[in-house]
Amino acid sequence: IKVADAQGDRYAEATSLSAINAEYQRVVDYWEDKLTRVEVETPDRSLNHMLNRWYLYQVLSSRLFARAGFYQVGGATGFRDQLQDVMSVLYSDSAYARRQILDHAAHQFAEGDVLHWWHESMKMGSRTTFSDDYLWLVFVTYQYVHVTGDTSILTEQVPFCISDQLVAGENERCINYCSSNETATLYEHLRRSVNRSLSRIGSHGLPLMGCGDWNDGMSAVGVEGKGESVWVAFFLADLLPKMEQLTQMMPDADLTYCEELSAARSKLVDAIQHSAWDGSWFLRAYYDNGEPMGSRNSVECQIDLISQAWSILTDVATPEQKASVMRETDNRLVNREHEIIQLLTPAFKESKPSPGYIMNYPVGVRENGGQYTHGAMWYIMAQLKENRNDIAYYLYSIINPVHRTQTLADVLKYKVEPYCIAADIYSNPQHPGRGGWTWYTGSASWAYKTGIENVLGLHKEGDIISIAPRVPSEWSEFTVKYKYGNTLYVIKYQRDHSRSVDHSATQTLHLVDDGQAHEVTIH
Repeated sequence: IKVADAQGDRYAEATSLSAINAEYQRVVDYWEDKLTRVEVETPDRSLNHMLNRWYLYQVLSSRLFARAGFYQVGGATGFRDQLQDVMSVLYSDSAYARRQILDHAAHQFAEGDVLHWWHESMKMGSRTTFSDDYLWLVFVTYQYVHVTGDTSILTEQVPFCISDQLVAGENERCINYCSSNETATLYEHLRRSVNRSLSRIGSHGLPLMGCGDWNDGMSAVGVEGKGESVWVAFFLADLLPKMEQLTQMMPDADLTYCEELSAARSKLVDAIQHSAWDGSWFLRAYYDNGEPMGSRNSVECQIDLISQAWSILTDVATPEQKASVMRETDNRLVNREHEIIQLLTPAFKESKPSPGYIMNYPVGVRENGGQYTHGAMWYIMAQLKENRNDIAYYLYSIINPVHRTQTLADVLKYKVEPYCIAADIYSNPQHPGRGGWTWYTGSASWAYKTGIENVLGLHKEGDIISIAPRVPSEWSEFTVKYKYGNTLYVIKYQRDHSRSVDHSATQTLHLVDDGQAHEVTIH
């Protein structure tokens, strides 16, 4: 019997039961190490189960190692997909995240665009006009540098990808590619990503949509090269200050470029406020013909979740707009009867012009008006940012697959696994609350990141840990155990009910890898 180790880099000939048992134990030990770097003890047992094991196991086993699941078995690497996935391993295996970032940068073309997905073994991939893929390289690199303190990654030399360019009017093509002899620093790759986005601005001052943005199904909104994405505008507004910070970390920092980035953000925010505010919430996009999507005047898709979430996360929305956005989103997209957070409503059915293949899905299924859990996490993060901790935790808990399978009736309704998160949950009238695509979903990484960083408030910055919990008011205490190298930190949070909660308060501690156990109590 030939047995591969957990990383697949060697084979051993197992000739006895003892050898098989030893190899099995190595696998057990491997997962124990990977899944216990951060452990939590909270009043919510279902949260403990998912944060301590299952969310991270789902990311590692399905998204990063197999790149496949029961609902998608292709095995390709997705540019935006695996980048977002490695954000969840920054506390447990930052070296893996570093390698992933550099590998993705090597699949960027000199023009700034990237392969949407690829099979490295065949040197085959998809070159497209998606408007968000390359921006995720900036977002995740910033996250990596922020958490690890490793600025050396910015000066790593990385090659570019080479293939034929798309011709005018072409939005995607399956291609063969190779690596260039030319290399540039990772920072230069990031710069080309940002510059490409800033060079592709439409008539309303918003980024061009191309053949899609985060919502792949909106594939026809901007295929003629004129449609614009309001969500990418928010995303870019979030990234420009991050790019300023990364620029300032470089040797001989180009401060003139920082000024250009700041000016570009101001111009972008003005465009959003002028062209994307619809009176009570923000639009989702503009079609090629100039018609708005996500407007109160729209028959279908009057409101879309991710524009609202990112208007809050970026602080582009004013305090008055935030209040309106949250009120309208809560009323229109949060379905308390079936405990789902819909991506948009009403669903697409007969829209003209067509938004794309999203309209091929039945009403209330997947992106077409169902819950798309990835986007739901962003709205939960926005709620937490605004200190709406109780409602945010309610929304976070109803997504938990343990919560959705507590009774036989729940199981018969939900129909999918109780231990891994679902990419989508139906709002379709015939199947409300039914789970959709499980295992291979980027929502596992965001669920883990949201729980650790946004709910429990654990943030690492180099060798500094800060704690700023946003836990529900009914919680009196919780504990986080963090293994920093060979050192165990036990961080206990206890609520002082005699004092009002100061949401701006952050407590920090300096991490030292001395091989000892440290216990810290915060209030």
